[in-house]
Amino acid sequence: MHAGRIAWIDHSKGLGIILVVMSVAALSYGTPDGALNWMQGLAAWTAPFVVPAFFLIAGLFLHRAIFGSAPAYFDRKVLRLVYFFALWLAIETVVLNAGAFTRGPAVLARVYLSGLIAPDSPLWFLQQLALFYLVTRAIRRLKPARVLAAGALLQMLAAAGLFHTGWSVADHFAANYIYFYAGYAGASLVFSFTQGAAMRWRDLAWALVIWAGVHTAFVAMGIAGLPIVSLILGFAGCFALAGLGVVLSKLPAAHFIGDTGRQSMAVYLGFFIPLQALVTLVQASGIFADSGAASLAVAAAALMIALGMHRLAIETPLRALYVRPRIFRLKPSQVSQRGCLLPSPTQPDV
Repeated sequence: MHAGRIAWIDHSKGLGIILVVMSVAALSYGTPDGALNWMQGLAAWTAPFVVPAFFLIAGLFLHRAIFGSAPAYFDRKVLRLVYFFALWLAIETVVLNAGAFTRGPAVLARVYLSGLIAPDSPLWFLQQLALFYLVTRAIRRLKPARVLAAGALLQMLAAAGLFHTGWSVADHFAANYIYFYAGYAGASLVFSFTQGAAMRWRDLAWALVIWAGVHTAFVAMGIAGLPIVSLILGFAGCFALAGLGVVLSKLPAAHFIGDTGRQSMAVYLGFFIPLQALVTLVQASGIFADSGAASLAVAAAALMIALGMHRLAIETPLRALYVRPRIFRLKPSQVSQRGCLLPSPTQPDV
């Protein structure tokens, strides 16, 4: 484990981001006849818990900053995410909509603005996370029980289709805020769980087996998205992913997963463009008879390309793609006013 980091978090994030890349590859590739393949089945299996788990992990360390300096909080929690969201959305807009150049810059600008308002790429996660940080700061003095109840109600309404605005920002907020706030309000519970899991391997193994069986049954029956059921499966999956992180952190063979977790932000930012290019190339080549195998190959290649891009860029001026330059940060005098914000070396990137 790297100094100042928590091993199970890195491994949970690593496994989570790998599953995210695989799911996006499966949903992007599809099949000519529209039939489901085994990779799309995996995407459906992971859907109830992967994104909720990322949001829950992001909230775990929020208590260290929530009552600190407002400028520091805005700079480190919100402005940082806004920078990466705006930058990578611009890159995706240009690369994935190259044909728009022939119709003039105004068309490309409209595509970019529509992405800012309602992103349809995985970058929506960063936009939501920034919004979660803002909202949680604003309501920090409310009783957690009331916020948790309101968040659970929003999630259930969204699952029932009773909260559906058609605007992805509002709809994602309703479906996911409960997990982020639960990570903040229930951080001690999560850490107690992982500490106990690390000392009770046999119980953890049985718990994971039972969870996998129950979760699979609900997904197979097609009821994983129902109100209440989806909320329970979301939280159960969050704890399962945390438990899997504990297991993987003890296995030398899973070192790559931990390394991937430490670079989860770089993967999240960089995988989508190469994945879309690879999907087009693989579909055109026809080298894979099985669409599931094709999706898996695309996911693996996109993951490695994203990690490779980060490694190549980080020692060059292109590091601005992954490290926010000082010019886009608040001045130290602004950040330090009205109290201080303690740095948190263990806080996850995403």
